[in-house]
Amino acid sequence: MLDTKMVTRALIVKEGHIEPRCIQLDEIYVPKHDTSSGNNITRYELDMKNVANLQVALHFPNWSLTLMIVKEIKGGKEIDGKTYYYELVAGFHRFEALSMNQVKEWLFDVYDFTGKPEVESDIQALENDHPPAKQMDKFGLANWLKYNVEKGFIERTEAAMHKKVEMFKFVPSQTKTAAVNMAVNETDAYKDVTIRSITEIKQFLDNDDNYRDDNRPKYQHSGTYDSKRNEYGWTVKQDYEHEYLFNAIRKYEETQIPSYFVCHVKVPKSGTVDEARNKMLKKFSALEDALSSAVNFRGYTLPKENKDKTWPWRVETFFKQDNHPDRRETYWIDK
Repeated sequence: MLDTKMVTRALIVKEGHIEPRCIQLDEIYVPKHDTSSGNNITRYELDMKNVANLQVALHFPNWSLTLMIVKEIKGGKEIDGKTYYYELVAGFHRFEALSMNQVKEWLFDVYDFTGKPEVESDIQALENDHPPAKQMDKFGLANWLKYNVEKGFIERTEAAMHKKVEMFKFVPSQTKTAAVNMAVNETDAYKDVTIRSITEIKQFLDNDDNYRDDNRPKYQHSGTYDSKRNEYGWTVKQDYEHEYLFNAIRKYEETQIPSYFVCHVKVPKSGTVDEARNKMLKKFSALEDALSSAVNFRGYTLPKENKDKTWPWRVETFFKQDNHPDRRETYWIDK
């Protein structure tokens, strides 16, 4: 027997919550691919493997976890000859698993989202912000961001999208970044800072138009030999300086040929793109100082005449990334 007294879960969002309620599953309408009806746009496809796992798990329900969420349809709504009194808002995989288990009733959290469509959208996304069997991927998150833009909940800008995804505690940062990039590209949103995927970086490096201002030779990436510069070329993302410096060390050991780095920064949480670039340069310098200390520790003190010599790697330039009207960049940013 299901009793709401068993429920110990904490509410994801309190706004609009009415009560936990035991409800017959056949009274609940489950919208499919119907964004105007408020279906969970972060879960527009069912993962049947996850449903199968949930079929087993739901035989032993844990009432300290979030409940599925429905909104009440006052007066009912007739669809295809059947009257429904609730509409499913979040918990699509669990609902499918219960249906396949032929469960007749279950405990749900009932909400009223009247006049609060953004709250409904947010709660659908937040319902998946935990370590579930089926994690929210970049496609679902990007779909949710596009929905927020189309409904006018947020501005059509990259900054607004980044701010929106800050609400998620358990979605990996790389998933959030990838989702924002995807949503920005698919909504033609304004971007203060251009962030390029590895595919876009390769395309940028191969585009002749990006070298016309001073006819510089094309840059290489991924440790490819650059015959014009007689160096190996690497593209380096901010926070990966140590990895690529070590790659350059190994390449020099193998070939006695130095390397250069073409760098790009992440979207700064504070400060400017140029300040982020300076942080990268300081990070390289700090790593080189650490390397000198390690060499000295082994007793190989560098001769005085070699102390000012360069390492067999260097920062060549930075990608153009800043689109702010006051400092819009149009070419490589040499440091």
